[in-house]
Amino acid sequence: MTLLPAVRTRDEVDLYLELHPCGRCGSMEAAWTATATTRESRPAYRYSGRCAECHEQREFLFALPEGRTAPADAGPHPRSRFGGPQPSALLDPGEWLLVADWCGEAAEVAERQGDDAEAADLRWTAVAALEEVRKFLPETGDAVPEAAFWSTRGRTVYQREPGRFRRRRIEVVRDFHLDHMPWSPA
Repeated sequence: MTLLPAVRTRDEVDLYLELHPCGRCGSMEAAWTATATTRESRPAYRYSGRCAECHEQREFLFALPEGRTAPADAGPHPRSRFGGPQPSALLDPGEWLLVADWCGEAAEVAERQGDDAEAADLRWTAVAALEEVRKFLPETGDAVPEAAFWSTRGRTVYQREPGRFRRRRIEVVRDFHLDHMPWSPA
């Protein structure tokens, strides 16, 4: 089993697992068990489970940052839910933008159905995903460089519309979600 890049938080692991459905049947449902382990003398975390549809055994092995024995819990602020200041080594900017798009679309559906709490959670997740895209921007650059895209899915998103990875466009979409955040009781 290949050791995947270092994972920053449990939320990032959950998202990765959702983006990688069962290779046999395509289902995303599995009851995951997580255990600490080591691989190549490096701390790691193994997620294993059976596909809920076809019962195929599935397993992922994530590296952990030095000094960690488990993925970190998400931070208290929605913008910190996926990781710290460094870009993800697990998901590329195209995958993060897809997550933001999917959450934005789902938020609109929840709003039409009158579920403000669900809509707010989805918009916060979209904002957090857009913040992850921003982490791939060079400090002085205006756009995420093409070299930052390593997944097939992420490269496809970039090739379809590279302008979506410009700093200003990312900020406008993020601000749209913040401006349209429904009120939800705490």
